[in-house]
Amino acid sequence: MAWRAALGLVLWWAVGAHAEIFRCEEPGRPVRFTSDPRGCARPVALKPPPERSIGEDAPARPAAARAEPAAAAALDALFPAAPSRAWETLTDRPETPDAEESARGLRASAARHYTRARGAVSEVCTVEVWSFAAPAQAESARAEVAQPTWWGRAAGPQLVLAHGVRLERGRGSRDELSAECAALAEAAHARALATLR
Repeated sequence: MAWRAALGLVLWWAVGAHAEIFRCEEPGRPVRFTSDPRGCARPVALKPPPERSIGEDAPARPAAARAEPAAAAALDALFPAAPSRAWETLTDRPETPDAEESARGLRASAARHYTRARGAVSEVCTVEVWSFAAPAQAESARAEVAQPTWWGRAAGPQLVLAHGVRLERGRGSRDELSAECAALAEAAHARALATLR
């Protein structure tokens, strides 16, 4: 399960399976990252190194498969919309777990990545929802993957996690859970709680 969480922290690797990410560097403007190159004067496509690739050319995990349509729809319904037009989103398709994850009670998981650029700063917020067979398994997984800069709460058999990355020109990147990212996680958690009623 830890590989799923680590994957979300490095958005451009995760996004590589679904869409290209472009770096926009324009004189007098901050560097930004986007999946839509039309707004860039000179977009530069970012590509993950081959050993980290999860695109179509990469070998698929043998036990991984897409979640059943009903499970996929149920997980997708838990993600809130982007907080404003300034945010772009990308949703990973829900997958069924591998054998080890199934043994821990995981039934399906999905992630949505929210990104925005503000001046010299780009932000990435990843919200993940993991669906377990039992509430105790969700709580156990929360304790196992908890990080100081992450948000995580169980809602019955669902586990909602959020983590963010801040990319700042001249300073690099660092883990940071912004107020907006925490609010997205709270909204997903509230939706998960509402399904228990």
